[in-house]
Amino acid sequence: MLNYIRAEIYKLLRRKYTYIALGVMLLLEALLVGGFVFTNAGGGHTGFWDGSLLVAGMGAVGFCACMITGDVVFAGQYKNATLKNEVSFGLSRTRIYLGKFIVQTLLSIVYMVVMIVFYVGSCWLFLYQDPESDLRALQIIGYFLAVGLPLWIGGQAVACMCQFLLNGEMAASFAYVGIVFVLDGVLDILSMMNYGSRMGEVLATVKVYLPRPMLDMAVSVVGDWTFLGEAWLVGLFWVAVCTAIGLSGFYKNSI
Repeated sequence: MLNYIRAEIYKLLRRKYTYIALGVMLLLEALLVGGFVFTNAGGGHTGFWDGSLLVAGMGAVGFCACMITGDVVFAGQYKNATLKNEVSFGLSRTRIYLGKFIVQTLLSIVYMVVMIVFYVGSCWLFLYQDPESDLRALQIIGYFLAVGLPLWIGGQAVACMCQFLLNGEMAASFAYVGIVFVLDGVLDILSMMNYGSRMGEVLATVKVYLPRPMLDMAVSVVGDWTFLGEAWLVGLFWVAVCTAIGLSGFYKNSI
């Protein structure tokens, strides 16, 4: 497994896509901070508190990044007919699936660390500071990331599952968007249609424990360790379920 993971890391480090995707995201962050600096130069007073806390309002960006890193690592192997070469070489499908998922997750974590450090560091350097409020902002960001990490990894498991189950990059992307960004809205509508019934209560409860809606609640419960534990359990649940479904489907697929 370690040799397979090393080989996958070697391949992604040689792909321009890996660096272009990260570079585009860092450029967008730089433009955002640049906008704050321009506002301050015109008489505004955007401080570190205001700028840095945008991190806690952009959890959806993390789920989008999961789709990008999944695409970087999977590299259209069905379309390029390279996945069958790995199977023909004698690698087990479990090793292939788990190896790619692990590398996707590692790449996502690297992206997250680089992007957070770059953005928060830029806000610290170029925006107005207030020691007391800035410390509170860092505490909120830290809690948000602690909640977000397992949920984003759960999202990564969804992305990996879709890529292995569906023979087509576009189909996999649409399936991922449907599960991560649309499913909660569908459940919300269905729960309202069944308002007052047992089914409506179940649907409303399931919706709350989907990764994205749960992450949206993180800022309103900063410091709640019970909620943090629930977030990790939800993330692990999505990893376990999606990995089981993805592996089962991959074994059944004729490559």
